[in-house]
Amino acid sequence: MKLISRVRRSLSVAALTAATCLTATLAYGEALPSAQTCAVPASLLRSSYSLPHITAKLRTGEAIKIVALGSSSTEGMGASSTTANYPSRMLDELRVLWPKNKVTVLNKGISGEQAHQMMARFERDVIEEKPDLLIWQTGTNSALQRGDLERFIADVDQGIDRARDAGIDVMLMTPQYSPKFEAVFNKQAYLHNLSTIGGVNRVPVFRRYEVMKHWQKSGQMSAAAMINADGLHLTDQSYYCLGVLTARMVAGIALPPAEQTSPALTVSARRPLR
Repeated sequence: MKLISRVRRSLSVAALTAATCLTATLAYGEALPSAQTCAVPASLLRSSYSLPHITAKLRTGEAIKIVALGSSSTEGMGASSTTANYPSRMLDELRVLWPKNKVTVLNKGISGEQAHQMMARFERDVIEEKPDLLIWQTGTNSALQRGDLERFIADVDQGIDRARDAGIDVMLMTPQYSPKFEAVFNKQAYLHNLSTIGGVNRVPVFRRYEVMKHWQKSGQMSAAAMINADGLHLTDQSYYCLGVLTARMVAGIALPPAEQTSPALTVSARRPLR
């Protein structure tokens, strides 16, 4: 398998130290979460891997198109409306961060899907849309449904290759921190493998699991405020923060290379967990 043969390659992780602090406005007069509610350590939004197509569009002021591919937490299960899911919140934030660019975000989330089902519609929902960036949220349903881990690795690896061949930047997003996912016996294998897949393919990974775990463990967001009563899906508040932080990570990575002056630390990739 291609990924497994490449997993021994060295990875690079940028050593960034700036603090992350968020300010934004919710639509429709909703209560504004404080900066402390959404904030996470800067290390959780780091990546040494670039988004070259996004960077190029930012430099020229051209329109930017993003596809959010995923399952129920991309579609927005548990949100009060279609404007409260994370891709919509991300779009709102990116329009603030990139006022000179016309930004479009297409929500291609379908509840219940595993990676191989997303691959079955990859040509239509990703390649044919010709986005500049694919944000791919996956792993939760494969873990919950006890899917084939080897197939999961191969599908995500193949999807990254197909997107790149089409000139599309890629960012992966890990599963959510939630009671149902915590109960999965091999949840760490999915978290580890997504991180490793990102490393060997040199694509950024939004570490949603760690981000959400930080919100709860730090007391910034209670379990009830973060996760719906079903024990899995996000609430309006956590979708809002997820969208803002995803936008901030994308915008941070898309800075011109000359502005990223922190030295890189080299670590070794480990074989994926089984």
